Amino acid sequence: MSDLVVRAAVSDGKGDTAVRTRVLSDRVSRLRVESSAVCGTDVTLHAGGLKKPAVLGHHTIGRVEYLTDDDAAALGIDIGTRVAVEEYVGCGECADCRAGRYRLCPGVDLWTGGERVGMIPADRGSGLHGGNAEYLELSARHALHPLPEHLTVDEAAWTLPLANAVDWTLDAGGVGPGATAVVIGPGYHGLACVAAAVAGGAESVTVLGLPSDTARLDMARGLGAHAEVSDDTLVERVLSRAGRADAVIDTIGSPQTVATALRLLGRFGVLVLGGLSGGDAALDPGAIVRNLLTVRGVRGRSPEAVRQAIGLLDSRSTGLETIESRHIPLDLVGRALRAMGSGTGPATPHVVVSPWLSADATTTRPAAEAIT
Repeated sequence: MSDLVVRAAVSDGKGDTAVRTRVLSDRVSRLRVESSAVCGTDVTLHAGGLKKPAVLGHHTIGRVEYLTDDDAAALGIDIGTRVAVEEYVGCGECADCRAGRYRLCPGVDLWTGGERVGMIPADRGSGLHGGNAEYLELSARHALHPLPEHLTVDEAAWTLPLANAVDWTLDAGGVGPGATAVVIGPGYHGLACVAAAVAGGAESVTVLGLPSDTARLDMARGLGAHAEVSDDTLVERVLSRAGRADAVIDTIGSPQTVATALRLLGRFGVLVLGGLSGGDAALDPGAIVRNLLTVRGVRGRSPEAVRQAIGLLDSRSTGLETIESRHIPLDLVGRALRAMGSGTGPATPHVVVSPWLSADATTTRPAAEAIT
């Protein structure tokens, strides 16, 4: 064996990204990256949210190519396994890590200066600590989840956003058979929440969006939801058609969307806050007390939610395989993130970095070929 020379898209956190080569020792555990799906956090980090340059990408799918003996024993994963990699690299020693709540480990808590996959500085070790590269460095503390071989590239890339949606919609929101659910925002996570609600047996799912969200609202309809464009009569229209909601999953988290959510919820309803768009949202105490509402904040997902999401994708019961995917090579990562930040990105929210795609190629497809 010999050391690997690896291409990686290194972002400076000031709006620029450039492809660099990094050297990865052949004695370091590693993942050959298949895909790295882009979410809104990546766009924010790229524009100005990094302390130091880093390889972005925290929704990573790939195949374990090499593990040291110690890492293999700790991870319980065989070389050659296709996996989803969570962004949480916990310390393994704190109370939360010991309880399996590694997403709450102080070492990965962004609110207190923690770091995660897709944020770790490129000047540390190999620098290959994000999915926007040909290889990702692994350790005994990474969280890996085996994936079915038959999932297409695009289906597998939905694993972590769907896991978030399972945690937010089915677990925190309590959406189940016969429920009435509303999802605010038809973006990457919003569409995944629709898929989770439908798969969970919700009787009615409504998605709310802006006039500029026409294409994404159509995608939501394709997943089995009703779709409504926000205007002055929105609440009345939704209540007239679907009645009061058992749960509202707000993927935006603005003062306006929170106010709308409270008006839509029925008695014992649950407001799930998964978005942080900014602004001081006022929670109406009268509405909360009068209707005995619950307000739940959510962060990431539990490991159980990841396993449930993989099961849903495996059964092809979500419809997410019908959502158009846009694949971009490493050389176009910066351009794509800037476009998404300015609102000029593709209509589909399913944008996937494909590190082995040729530099002058992009692909758009409703469903990719199966992995061979």
